[in-house]
Amino acid sequence: MRTFASPIHPSPRTLGKVPRVSRHGSFWSAICAVLLGMGLVCHAQSSFAEGVSRGAAIARALAQNPQVAASRAVEAHAEAQREQARAARLPSIILTAGVGPALKAKVEPGTAVGSTESAYGDLDVRDVSVVLGGRIELLQPLYTFGKISERLRAAELQLRARQAQTEMTRAEVAVAVARLYEAQLFARDAERFFDETELWLTRTIDTTREEIAANTGVTEQDLLRLQAGLGSVRLGKNQAAAGRLQAQAGLVAFLGYAAGTALEPSERGLELLPTVADEARALVQLGLRDRPELRALALGHAAFGALADAEQADDRPDLFALGFVSGAYTPGREWVQSRFVVDPLNNFVPGLLLGARWVISGSAATERAAQSRARASELEHTKNWAVQAVPAEVTKALEDVRRAKRDADEADDAAQMAKQWLVRASADFSVGLGDSRSVAESATAFSQLRVATFDAKFRHNVALAELARATGTLRVDNSRFYPTH
Repeated sequence: MRTFASPIHPSPRTLGKVPRVSRHGSFWSAICAVLLGMGLVCHAQSSFAEGVSRGAAIARALAQNPQVAASRAVEAHAEAQREQARAARLPSIILTAGVGPALKAKVEPGTAVGSTESAYGDLDVRDVSVVLGGRIELLQPLYTFGKISERLRAAELQLRARQAQTEMTRAEVAVAVARLYEAQLFARDAERFFDETELWLTRTIDTTREEIAANTGVTEQDLLRLQAGLGSVRLGKNQAAAGRLQAQAGLVAFLGYAAGTALEPSERGLELLPTVADEARALVQLGLRDRPELRALALGHAAFGALADAEQADDRPDLFALGFVSGAYTPGREWVQSRFVVDPLNNFVPGLLLGARWVISGSAATERAAQSRARASELEHTKNWAVQAVPAEVTKALEDVRRAKRDADEADDAAQMAKQWLVRASADFSVGLGDSRSVAESATAFSQLRVATFDAKFRHNVALAELARATGTLRVDNSRFYPTH
C-alpha cells in the first residue's frame, strides 16, 4: 500500500462489519468485501469556520492579496510619474515675498532721483521704516524639441506596462491558489480514506487475533499482513493530514483570512473540470494575443525608446516665454520717477520675455540616450524569446490536460477490471481453488489504479489553471478554462 494516495474511500457501510473467519478462507473474502467498497467517496462534511469554492477563492485572492496590492502600488507610482510629465507642459510660477527694514527718503525738488537726505551721515531712528517686497515669475515652455512630449509618452507607456505586469501578478496568484485548492481537495479526501481504512483495519486485527486464538484456520502470517498494512495506512494518514493543513494554511494566507482560520472547499470531492475542446493552434494564437507578459515587454520597449529620444533632446535648447512682476513698497519713501533708475525699496517693475535656454553638457545626453536604447533592446530581445516560448508553454499545458484526462479515463476503466479480478480471486480462494497471493495482487492493483484515477484528476484541474495562465485568460471577468468567480 502506498503511503499517500489520491482520495480513495471504503464505503461507510462496511466499517465495523467484519465477518467471522472460517477455515475455508472467508477471512480473505472479508478483506475483499471492504476493498470492493473503495472508490465510493464519503460525503460526510466536517465542521469548518469558512466554506469557499474554487471561483470564490481565486476572486477573493485577486481582490485583496498583498502581492496584487503591491503591483497596484507600482502602477500608482507610474501614474504619478505620468502626471509629473504632464505638469511639465504647464507654466511654472515662482513667488518670492519678504519684509525688512528700509530708510525713508524724499526726492529733491526739481530732480528725478536726487534725495534731500544723505545716505547714512545723519541717520536717525525716525528715518527707519519697513519695506514690503516680492517678485512673481511665470515661465511657460514653448518648444523643447521633445524633452517634455517624449518623456510624457514614455511615462504613459510605462503606466500601461505596469498595468500588464499587474495582470501577470494576478495570473500567478490565481494559479497558486488553484494549485492549493486542488491540493486541499486531494489531501482532504485522502485523509478521509485513511481514517476509515485505519478504523476498519484496527477492528479487523482485533477480530483476527480472536480467530487465531480460536484455531479457525487464520494464521499469524495473515495477522502480520494486516498489521503491516495498518502501519502503511497510518503513514499515509499522517502525510494526508499534513498536506491538508499545509494547503489550508497556504489558502488562508493567499485569501487574507486570519491565521488559524479553517477553510473547507465547498466541492464534495475531487472531480474533473470540463475538458478543453480547442485546437492547439487556436490556443497558441490566443496566448500570443492575450498574454500580459508580451504586452508588458512591448510597452516597456516602446517606453525606453521614447525616453531615449527625450534624453537625446537634452542637447538642444528650450524656448520659453517669461513674464514677471517685481515690486516693493516702503512707507515714507517717495517714488523715483525715472526710466533709468529703479529704487529697489520702492518700485513696480513688470516684464515679458521670449527666451532660449541651452545647457551644453558634453556627451552626457547622448550617453543617457544610449543607455535607454540599450534597455529598450534588452526588452525587445526578451519579447522575441517570449513570443517563441509561448507556443511551447501553451502546448505543454494543453498536453498535460489531455494526458491527465486520458489517464483518468483509462485508470477508471482499468480499476473496474481490477475490481472484477478481485471478486473472482476472492471467490476462488473462498472455496479453496486459489491462494491468497492472487487476492493480494488483485487488491493491490485495484488500489493503485484508484490512486492513479484521483491523481489524474488532480493533475487535470491544475493543468487547466496553467493553460488559462498560458493563454492569458486566467482573469476574474473572463476565465475560459478554470473557474474564477
